[in-house]
Amino acid sequence: MSLAAQSTDELTVRLTRPASTPVLRRVLHVVLSLNPGGTERLVMALAQRLGPATPTAVCCLDEVGAWGEDLRRAGVAVTALGRRQGFRPALGHQIARIARAHRADVLHCHHYSPFVYAALSKAFHRAPRLLFTEHGRLADAPPSPKRRWANRILARIPDGVFTVSNDLKAHLVREGFRGDRIRVLHNGIDAGPVPSRRDRLAAREVLGVPGEACVVATIARLDPVKGLGTLIEGFARFHADRLDSRLVIIGDGPERDALEALARRHDLLPAVTFAGHRDDARQLLAGADIYVNSSTFEGISLTVLEAMAACLPVIATRVGGNPEILDADSGVLVAAGHVEALAGALQALAASPARCSELGAKARDRVEREFSLDRMIREYSSVYRDA
Repeated sequence: MSLAAQSTDELTVRLTRPASTPVLRRVLHVVLSLNPGGTERLVMALAQRLGPATPTAVCCLDEVGAWGEDLRRAGVAVTALGRRQGFRPALGHQIARIARAHRADVLHCHHYSPFVYAALSKAFHRAPRLLFTEHGRLADAPPSPKRRWANRILARIPDGVFTVSNDLKAHLVREGFRGDRIRVLHNGIDAGPVPSRRDRLAAREVLGVPGEACVVATIARLDPVKGLGTLIEGFARFHADRLDSRLVIIGDGPERDALEALARRHDLLPAVTFAGHRDDARQLLAGADIYVNSSTFEGISLTVLEAMAACLPVIATRVGGNPEILDADSGVLVAAGHVEALAGALQALAASPARCSELGAKARDRVEREFSLDRMIREYSSVYRDA
């Protein structure tokens, strides 16, 4: 075959190749760990739902975590770097090595510390595109001058910056990132079926609460940012009027002893259940009457979305992304740290079953329309293809 004929054949192949042929993207997620949490659950969903079209691996700065072992059993490579205390620039080289081994096209960093170390990895392996998603923060304090100075350089490195709420976008702008380079991509969940009467009875049996009790529930890491002391104080005032009420706190963390002591001081322990970490936490929501999020800061809370999907009336603090999830038709917003406001909201909802049913139905509809897992997966899949 002549060179001219060969060139013509090659051109024909290129021109007739389907325009819709998908581009394979190999993604390495960089996280703190895969211990149970909201961000970690989203990384799990991305790794499991994108499938063979987007081969995925995970790099944990700290430890693998319980969910990391689950991913390994599912065939996803998970590596832990065992970060020690203090700033460790050498972790950037290790991330670059893992990215090369995975043949990653995209480094997707979740939270600020993983982003910093992945940015350092670009000095050793420039090939992967770098994406940074900020999911939340531990306090509402303004950014430090040191961080703003560092971000003058770091903010130029990522190929895409995302936040899970408009509030977090404004925070990143204050930290030195350009607003026109930040895209808001809300979290999403699988709404699942509406809980049945049988689900309600089964959940209450597991929780050990009476069938006629008014059950207030929350799912949270027992950490100061979750404001659970305010919840216990507010519930104490509510319980004084509703002796049949119960508070169920699902989750574990460093504040557990202090919170149990607070409940004990209010003589509430018979009415308050510390259920610890539960893999079936979402199923247990079927046994609740009211869901409360008492955080002092939130990104886009998956547990709030799950409570909405369970048709529960939700009381949440007016912080972070909570007002982006709940409007006046689908929930009740109160000031963070305001015990009386929280107690008053509990009393108002408990006194109006019709209002609770109305809020729950509209909350479920809002999740299905605006906060679905399928929508979130599609958006991130598009981001990976465009990287």
